[in-house]
Amino acid sequence: MDVIRSASRFFDNLIDVPSIDPDDSRRRKLLNIILMGMFLIAIITVILSVIAKVLQFAGAENISGILIASIAGVISCFLVYLINRFWSGTIASVIFLLIFVFIITLADTPHELTNGRSIYLLSIPIIIAGVLLGSKASLAFWGVATLEFIILGYNEINLPAIMSFLWLATIAWLSARSLEHALKDLRNINAELDRRVIQRTHELTESLSRERIETGRRDAILNGIADGVVVFDQSGLAILANPSISNMIDMPLEKIIGSTINELLSSGLKAGGRETLEAQLERSSSSFSNLRIEWEKKTLLINASEVRDDRNQPTGIVAVLRDFTREAELEKMKDSFIAIVSHELRTPLNAILGYAEMFKEGVYGPMNEKQLSVTQRIMMNTQRLLSIVSDLLDQAQIQAGKLKTRMVSCVPAELLENFRGVMEKIVTDKGLPLFTELDPALPLKILGDPQRLHQIMVNLANNAVKFTDKGGITVSLLLVDKSQWCIKVSDTGRGIPSEAQKYIFESFRQVDAASTRQHGGVGLGLSIVKQLVEIMHGRIEVESKYGSGSVFTVTLPLIVNAEAQTQPIPLIEE
Repeated sequence: MDVIRSASRFFDNLIDVPSIDPDDSRRRKLLNIILMGMFLIAIITVILSVIAKVLQFAGAENISGILIASIAGVISCFLVYLINRFWSGTIASVIFLLIFVFIITLADTPHELTNGRSIYLLSIPIIIAGVLLGSKASLAFWGVATLEFIILGYNEINLPAIMSFLWLATIAWLSARSLEHALKDLRNINAELDRRVIQRTHELTESLSRERIETGRRDAILNGIADGVVVFDQSGLAILANPSISNMIDMPLEKIIGSTINELLSSGLKAGGRETLEAQLERSSSSFSNLRIEWEKKTLLINASEVRDDRNQPTGIVAVLRDFTREAELEKMKDSFIAIVSHELRTPLNAILGYAEMFKEGVYGPMNEKQLSVTQRIMMNTQRLLSIVSDLLDQAQIQAGKLKTRMVSCVPAELLENFRGVMEKIVTDKGLPLFTELDPALPLKILGDPQRLHQIMVNLANNAVKFTDKGGITVSLLLVDKSQWCIKVSDTGRGIPSEAQKYIFESFRQVDAASTRQHGGVGLGLSIVKQLVEIMHGRIEVESKYGSGSVFTVTLPLIVNAEAQTQPIPLIEE
């Protein structure tokens, strides 16, 4: 193999020419190949001619011309090779073809060249000229061949041979011309391909540069984030993570990569946390937020969202884990503090309310009108404080996850009657009518938590009374469909601005600060209602236009008691 490679390199060096023009380089290399071939043929011919001359073969007397022509060919090939290699390919080609014609002239008798066995030799320069000098050179050397026919043929001109050579020259011209055009087209295609390759290479370089920059930025951002960040592919395996997650869960990055989120956290999860995580992953495989789990001695808060590419196709999920331990401890301390303080407040407030009622009833003797007014004010403000304390306790229980619902058989008509017993005086004291409605299609008995349903209705009605100065309050229990029923509370108050509707269900939020001063409360009523509704797997909606009143609709699952019947109850108005 080494010998073949060495021979190939030697041959390439022999035919190589110093030219940057592709056409000129191609023709000169081709000429060198022809010269080398003819050089070898001429050498072999010289050797055979000498042998025939020495051994006196038959016809040896006619070999002298061939021998002279072969020697001339050897010398000519060498000289033309030097001209072609170091000077000009065009000049070398012209000289080569003229010498070739001259050698042909010496190779045989004039008669044989024009009418005999050697007539075909004159076609060779016609064919080669189109390849070495261009397509038109074939016609030029047809003229040279014709001139040689005339000179050598004397008065006996071989016209058929001349016309045949003209056809041959035409074919050679067409072939060479087609080859030139094909090579030109090929060079244009190669140039276009080179341009595209350069362009694509440049684009790829820029893209890789941008990718490196983006990767550097991404790594800098990930390394600078205090929260743990893990990116999962579509199969749920981690493909990218930052050092914070490694420190948070005490696991090397090499082990994190290739693991699922369940595998990363399951070892340190408590039983409840494992169930919570598995339920969340089954319920939402793409994204979730504020998932709180207990992991070893830490409380982790997990947020996950879907990652999409430029074509908006999902490519994976990014999960952000935050160490929520300190905040969770503070929340527990706050909830415990609220529960203790609320309990400690409720006892003396109940005592104050009880003594006030005893004073009002005259247990300690008759009271004048002014004393009764003061007693009434004490009772009203004590009840308001008890309501606030109850709201705070409910809020603390909800946030701690300790508030449970008690599903029992309840009668919608009784719910409405108990509600009227509590709210009727409050509404009428403000000079407003209270309307209640029970849908006749609603079952007589349903399953629910009467205490929490009553609390929802009272909170919504209290909120309506606060902001309604004229018109009235309507509370309806309606059947939505076979699987849902609703509590609808509507008023004719001032309404809620559209921008405030986004946050009215948040804790400690009211429409404006003036509402707190004017109407009292701490902004927990609607928040507790929303959380109670969600605990009961329902939803709450508000429809309101500023200046035109509000409608709050609580939609709940309809769970019918086996003994349920339907009974029409008319609209009640006070």
